[in-house]
Amino acid sequence: NRYSQWKIASLYNRVVNIDISEREDGASITYTYELATSPVTYCKVTYDVNSLGQIKVKMLYDGFEGISEMPAFGMTMKLPADYENVKWYGNGLEETYLDRKHGAKLGIFENKVKDNISDYVVPQECGNKTEVRWFTVTDNKGLGIKVSASIPFEFSALPYTAHELESAGHHFELPNIHNTVLNINKFQMGIGGDDSWGAPT
Repeated sequence: NRYSQWKIASLYNRVVNIDISEREDGASITYTYELATSPVTYCKVTYDVNSLGQIKVKMLYDGFEGISEMPAFGMTMKLPADYENVKWYGNGLEETYLDRKHGAKLGIFENKVKDNISDYVVPQECGNKTEVRWFTVTDNKGLGIKVSASIPFEFSALPYTAHELESAGHHFELPNIHNTVLNINKFQMGIGGDDSWGAPT
């Protein structure tokens, strides 16, 4: 309930402007999104594509005084479920969060997308990785994508969207797996509950 407007903003944003600039070795496209927050806020996303097929993504949000805290700042994208192999350089092997990473080791780890679903009694947010420098998601032929950044970031690779996890009361209620869902964040709030009950994030 504390951050419900940000869920609405992520689901119902609206493109209000597109800027395109071309050059000899590629192009740059900037989308300006109007977010369904109160008051209305805006976010810009620039995709800079070069002739090698590399895409540099930059997302800008200036913030607004008095608006509620943002639980995560990043992007979500879907790939076909065939892209099931995950490898990353960051904290691992288990899930880590801003306030739940002290027992993790920094290194190169790999697993399957389905391994990142935690076996909680009720399906929920899970599988996050912190202090990540790069990660790859590939199919069994070794084809896929690599995401990297100049500063550490967070990501998860799951077979379900956040909405699908939130809508299921039990694991058997989750839908059949059709996608690999990537959540790529600059930061995401931690878990909270440091007093074992009730402490906010």
